[in-house]
Amino acid sequence: SSNVSVSANQVVVGDSGRTCVYGILQQCLKNEECVITGQRRRTGTCRCRQGFTRDPASDSCVGTHNSSVSDQAVPTTSPLSSSSTKAAAAVSPTTTTPYPLIVSAGENKELHLPENEVVLSAYALKAGGDAGNQFRYQWTLVSHPDGEETGVMQDQNTQALKLSHLREGLYTFRVAVTGNNSYGEATTNVTVLPPKRINKPPVAVIQPDNVTVKLPSKDTVLDGSFSTDDDKIVQYHWEPITIPIGYSPKLNDTPTVQLKDLIPGFYQFMLKVTDSDGVTNSTSANVTVLKEMDYPPTANAGPQSVVYMPNNEVTLNGNLSTDDKGIKSWEWTKSPDTDKHVDMEGTTSPYLHLSNMEVGVYRFLLKVTDTADQTATAEVHVFVKPASNQAPTADAGKDIRVSLPIDKPLVLDGSHSSDDVGITLWHWSQIQGPKPSQIEEPNSATTKVSSLVPGEYVFKLDVLDANNLTSSDNVSIIVTQNKNAPPKADAGGDRTVFLPVDVVSLNGSRSTDDVEITSWRWTRDPSSLAAGRILENSSFSPILRLSELIPGRYMFTLTVSDAQGATGQDMASLIVKPTPSLAQQVELLLDVDIETFTQEQLDTVLKQLELLLHDGESLRVHLVDLGYQQDSRRVRITFVAEKENAKGSWVLCRGPLMVARLKQRLRTHSALLDWDVMSVDTVVCQNECSGHGTCDVYSKRCICEAFWMEDFVRASLGDRESNCDWSVLYVIIISFLLLSVLSTSLWGLACFCSRMHFRRPRIKRNYTLLKDSRDIEKDSLDLIPKGKTLTTSLMASDSDSDTLFETRPRPSVAVKPLTGNHRTGMSNGGLKNRVHT
Repeated sequence: SSNVSVSANQVVVGDSGRTCVYGILQQCLKNEECVITGQRRRTGTCRCRQGFTRDPASDSCVGTHNSSVSDQAVPTTSPLSSSSTKAAAAVSPTTTTPYPLIVSAGENKELHLPENEVVLSAYALKAGGDAGNQFRYQWTLVSHPDGEETGVMQDQNTQALKLSHLREGLYTFRVAVTGNNSYGEATTNVTVLPPKRINKPPVAVIQPDNVTVKLPSKDTVLDGSFSTDDDKIVQYHWEPITIPIGYSPKLNDTPTVQLKDLIPGFYQFMLKVTDSDGVTNSTSANVTVLKEMDYPPTANAGPQSVVYMPNNEVTLNGNLSTDDKGIKSWEWTKSPDTDKHVDMEGTTSPYLHLSNMEVGVYRFLLKVTDTADQTATAEVHVFVKPASNQAPTADAGKDIRVSLPIDKPLVLDGSHSSDDVGITLWHWSQIQGPKPSQIEEPNSATTKVSSLVPGEYVFKLDVLDANNLTSSDNVSIIVTQNKNAPPKADAGGDRTVFLPVDVVSLNGSRSTDDVEITSWRWTRDPSSLAAGRILENSSFSPILRLSELIPGRYMFTLTVSDAQGATGQDMASLIVKPTPSLAQQVELLLDVDIETFTQEQLDTVLKQLELLLHDGESLRVHLVDLGYQQDSRRVRITFVAEKENAKGSWVLCRGPLMVARLKQRLRTHSALLDWDVMSVDTVVCQNECSGHGTCDVYSKRCICEAFWMEDFVRASLGDRESNCDWSVLYVIIISFLLLSVLSTSLWGLACFCSRMHFRRPRIKRNYTLLKDSRDIEKDSLDLIPKGKTLTTSLMASDSDSDTLFETRPRPSVAVKPLTGNHRTGMSNGGLKNRVHT
């Protein structure tokens, strides 16, 4: 309940003790109001309104006369909902203070789209005031989600606020309630949530779902991260279903589980997944662990050994023994049937060292054991022979005599060399001959020699045995030439290359001769293109090197000569084709000297070109060539542009399109390039010449067809493109018409000037007016006094006539004068046929 403190001359508002429900009228008596006594209910008690006090005698509320309040505490109210706020007003001693209202805007609202309409209702409880007080409501929006559209509010000044077209997010509204000397406000929230999702159960997936593990591999991984859900999976749980006895898995509740130290057998594991709505799904995976197949080892005691006294030591090698899993141990033993003395070291290692042996035959056994305790044995014999000091015998074979030409290399055979111990090394060398020959395999028993010329060759064979004893033998090869065969030239065949290419080689080194080729000479065929520069005097070498080539066909003849002056010739054709991108190449001439142009500046220019040519698409510029103008040494850059198509691959941009775009951008954004552009055009002239001509590939000017000519206005003042726009016939006709009009105008002007210059001067004549006898009396009466002489300035006339005649009959009465007026005394018919000069 509310506590109200009053001054000494005030009476506390009494409580009748009758219960009431707030908002329902006629439950309290006159001058009473229902006051809520609880925070979360609408029931209360009837109390006297402010300015009234309860009369104990009549149990009714009567008015008080002293209404000045010196001090009043603001009643403390509790919100009806989480959105209610407390309203209070301070009361001054001299001013009527509005009473606070307990206002509720209702519970906070939550909506799920697509529902976007809601009604907010407010109600207020009075703590004082007159009976029948009507409240006024004012709703305002405090906060709303980001964006321009916040929704629609209706009935803002009523108790119920209608909201529609709400968007997802949080809205905060405030309602202010005012009454007769009372005020209160409250806020409430409206939360608009996204549409409710229809949950789909998760799908548990294990990858792989069937695994086979072969020992010695003991680990594997089961991956459950491929499980899916329409929202998200919040829990993974692994359980073993079937496992071999003795195996204890360690499973973690994670998407991926790693199985370690597996033993042979069958395993089955289950994965159970749970989504955000608590729905589960499970699946299983099988794991099969197979035993490892272990094959028995293979023993290898090494080759048979022969030892010659006084050498009585040898080492036997058993490391060639093999096993699929590895050999665990070696064991060397002397065979029971061998009774000779020998010292053995390393009997449990792969290598057995024997010493202090006697002449005779020894037999040793090797036993190997693998990791599965499987064994294998092998034996080896050691022959100990008495001492031998005989050196090997070298045999280089019989002398050879051949005549040129030789179709294939000659064979030197030293395999007949012998030794009592064994030959360990052969070596062939040339010790005599007209020129060095080529020995293919000098360290083998049999070898081949080539590159022989007429003359005598001597080859030496050196052999070495196991005791480092040597022997040598010589063999002679006599090469004769009965008839000189001319050399065979081989220019390397025809070639086709594509520009750009710096150097092209024609290889004539495969030319042959029965003896030796002494000279090469490359000559250009008369029908070949003259372009191209021969590098480093290579026209006199086996390989011809060319540079600075242009598209076309080049033909060269290779002439080879031998020592006897015989020659051979072969022709090679070189076809140079333009680069496939030649039509799309763009040539840019910059106003900068090539001697000061750096690599950094070149990279900057290429990036600036990409910026200028960019048109909302991925574009890159590639440098094709960097050169300079011969006369001015200005930098000439040749480049192509590429753009990325829908498939993600790069394709060449059309050269004319890039030229037009670059010219347009340079007119408006010329400052983007660090240097002035002298010219920009495609490398290959692609001007269509208005469809009435062809473009010259060198000057890049249009050569017009008959009866067509260039529009010099466009070429000089327009886009400055060479063209064939004008028809010669039309130009002649229009020129003739213009010339005719001009000639006619000049002739007319000349005639006009001539007439103005040669016009005859007028003769000024004087005329005197004569009296008409029929008008004398009238004129004398009406116009001229008697005795006066008629004088007028109109007696003189500028007329071209010498005499004026009046031939028309005149009436007897006076008429309106045609020439002259009454003031001058003139009238019609006043002129006589008299001329006064």
